Amino acid sequence: MKKMIYILLSVAAMVSFSSCNDDFLDRMPKDEMTDDNFWQTEEHLVQVANTFTAALQGKYWLNITEIMADSAPWAVTTAFRTIGAGNFTTETSQINSLWVTAYTGIGRVNYFLNNYNRAETVKEELRERYAAEAYFYRAYNYWVLTSYFGDVPYITDELSVESPDVYRGRDPRKTVIENVTKDLEDHYKNLPEYIPAASSEFGRVSQCAALALLSRIYLYNGMYEEAADAAERAMNNSYHELYSTGNPDVDYVNLFNYTGRASRNAANKETLLAFVYNYDLGEAARQSHNLSRECWVPGDYARFVPTNSMIEAYLTKDGQIWDPSTVDTYEDVFKDRDPRMVQSILAPGTPWEGGKSGDLLSTDDKIYTYPLLTNNKTAAMTYSGYYMRKYVEPSTVKYVGHDDNDLVMLRYAEVLLNYAEAKEMLGQLTQADLDKSINLLRDRVGMVHMKLSQLPAGSDIRTEIQRERRIELFFEGHRYFDIIRWKQGHILGEDLLGVNKRWLDQSRLAVDLNKDLTWQTKDGQQYLLIETGRTFNPDKHYLLPIPFKQMQLNPNLAPQNPGWN
Repeated sequence: MKKMIYILLSVAAMVSFSSCNDDFLDRMPKDEMTDDNFWQTEEHLVQVANTFTAALQGKYWLNITEIMADSAPWAVTTAFRTIGAGNFTTETSQINSLWVTAYTGIGRVNYFLNNYNRAETVKEELRERYAAEAYFYRAYNYWVLTSYFGDVPYITDELSVESPDVYRGRDPRKTVIENVTKDLEDHYKNLPEYIPAASSEFGRVSQCAALALLSRIYLYNGMYEEAADAAERAMNNSYHELYSTGNPDVDYVNLFNYTGRASRNAANKETLLAFVYNYDLGEAARQSHNLSRECWVPGDYARFVPTNSMIEAYLTKDGQIWDPSTVDTYEDVFKDRDPRMVQSILAPGTPWEGGKSGDLLSTDDKIYTYPLLTNNKTAAMTYSGYYMRKYVEPSTVKYVGHDDNDLVMLRYAEVLLNYAEAKEMLGQLTQADLDKSINLLRDRVGMVHMKLSQLPAGSDIRTEIQRERRIELFFEGHRYFDIIRWKQGHILGEDLLGVNKRWLDQSRLAVDLNKDLTWQTKDGQQYLLIETGRTFNPDKHYLLPIPFKQMQLNPNLAPQNPGWN
């Protein structure tokens, strides 16, 4: 290129745009394409806009977020599980990668916004549509940054190595949020109202996706009136609705496997934005992930495993708090519970492809009956006693990296939950509000309605709205951020526990429950111990530290976040 285009990798470390794996730069002869002649056609705009979606990170988003939380962590110690446990330093490289990834995305957006109007032959309406996508992704990246780090540098210019903004200090989180939400409010109507499921454009940003992101950002930043308003605007759209075929036993789980994936199923009008994969494109172009096999990997340990706290979060089918002391067997844990439980977590009697059964009495390895609690390489071993069902596509478990079900990034269900929570935080929640939000989610699976006049004994409406969010959005990357914004950080400092020892039948297991496994007593019951030594310091851990590497590159990022000096 005649003119090098720089994007922000960190506030002080820069690389050229042509070095960022941007495929569009490789589709043209490099001796013909320059910055001077690139910005001419709609195709040029689309090619740059297509790079924005890298910010969503696809399946890797679950690696980052779920592993840091308490519902479905990675089974063995990883850097992000260590971060979630509070046992890390400012020099932990994965914290730096969070910063770099977000600012890389911001750099791409700024490059586009500073150049897109040079495509003068493209209709203004089209130019502004792709600009609105850029504003969406800049807001998304700043939502990530502010959620993790609080105050961060707010960069809107295309930077070069000479730019003084390379070494600027941090802007208040409030200022950053005000700016990105204003951008979204000002530009989202330039987007299509919706992107039809299974259409060639599915995966692009729509007005409803922008409103969903707005409601999320407002909610996370305590702007409850604005959150409710943005959510309600999305709820008033003419297209999106919850995915339901009238089969409450499978409609929820099918949202996340091949049956309901919105990229190929026009009936799924719930998914607002997804990271789309396609294995069928051929070896040179295919995009796929490995989530199904990671959850049920035959011959090794299952990677993501549901914890006991997730098991206990599900209500009974009649809407009451579940009491662990009322059941005596592993099978009974799953009976008469919120129907989303057995559509999210593997229950006995469900077909599976995880290898030989962990049940010594099993006669059919294709039907799950009991957990394998030792990694004997015959099947998927679980460190918690439970397995994932959500996001597992059974047909691809036997293959490595063959999955191409969508990774859902925004869906209509979250909009409904955002609305209900915002209204409750405002002290304005009515039964009518619940009926047009949370109770629609419950209707899909045949769960009893949430009623203000009949809350579970010993609970309150705020607790139940938070429970509903945990249940409905389980294993979608929300839990860590919810714990942080609800100021419930003590949860992250608690030991991770698995199955209750009392529910397991020794005669069905190859392991010796007394000798081979470690148990911890809680409320008079013994639970399988997954991890101990976790910690959470409320004076320190509600924000991640500014990465040590970034502080070295740019001293103006000081002062460090509280507790990290």
